[in-house]
Amino acid sequence: MISMLWKKILWWPCFCVSILAGCAQVTPPVAEERECDSRAMAMALLQSNQPYGTNNVRCAVSSKNLPVMKPERTAPPEVSLRIERSVTEVSKCLHEKFQSRFKLPQEFYKISSYPNGTQTLALVNPFTQTEGLQIDVVKAGMSQSIVNLYSNGMTLSEAWKKFPELCR
Repeated sequence: MISMLWKKILWWPCFCVSILAGCAQVTPPVAEERECDSRAMAMALLQSNQPYGTNNVRCAVSSKNLPVMKPERTAPPEVSLRIERSVTEVSKCLHEKFQSRFKLPQEFYKISSYPNGTQTLALVNPFTQTEGLQIDVVKAGMSQSIVNLYSNGMTLSEAWKKFPELCR
């Protein structure tokens, strides 16, 4: 009778240990894993030929709160445009246009990535860290994106209103 009781008590922990021992890591090997800020995450996502960022480094996200799925906006977008390209392609294009067309240094804009794949490019005042113009790139299908441009209180010129069309 006592031996049956011990068998039942020991069976469950042995089962759990055998399951844990049989699990294998399914992610590809990387040289290093470290915490990265949102800019580093966005840059890793924008580098399509290097899925783990530069030097084979994977960005680990650790959060105590629930992740924000997408940015919340109170005002409707000034411009909304559907583009037949993936979010990553559109974000990469917009990032390149920020640098080439407007010659903006990195201190004047910020790139944020969200768990659902949405990316935001925002103009930032480097002294006050307040965000002005914001561009959200939202997944609308397998290879479709919606680009929403928010003025965030700024007066938009025609060049800024046409800016998302550069990545059509």
